[in-house]
Amino acid sequence: MSSEGNKNDGDNSIKDTEKEHNKTSVVELLDALISHLNAIRSVFKVMILSSFILAPLSLMFAAVLVIHPFFIQRILFRFPDVGFFLLFFIGVSIMLASMWLYIGLSEQRFFSNWDKKFSRYTSLKNQLDKELGEQ
Repeated sequence: MSSEGNKNDGDNSIKDTEKEHNKTSVVELLDALISHLNAIRSVFKVMILSSFILAPLSLMFAAVLVIHPFFIQRILFRFPDVGFFLLFFIGVSIMLASMWLYIGLSEQRFFSNWDKKFSRYTSLKNQLDKELGEQ
């Protein structure tokens, strides 16, 4: 019976040690998240650029198809099923292109001052690390 108690105590100490290693402070987690965000900043810039190019092109193409005087009319009369599918597709593409453009604009606003904010964060973090390291 005592050997079972010692075995359970050993299991508990191993679990406690694993929990301590797996625990991450909120500050460390946020620091890792901010560093990761800064590392993939260029990917976000490419996505923002694509939203500024592809979304307006899609909207213009959809507008040309809808505004063209004979295109939709001919498709609807000759091939009604294809015409309704085309109208549905144009509506979905307008909606998605508008969303992509909105996301690009909002992310552009966020990342426009990112370099300044990140350099300030880094300097404050280094200053805090230095002050805590000296004590």
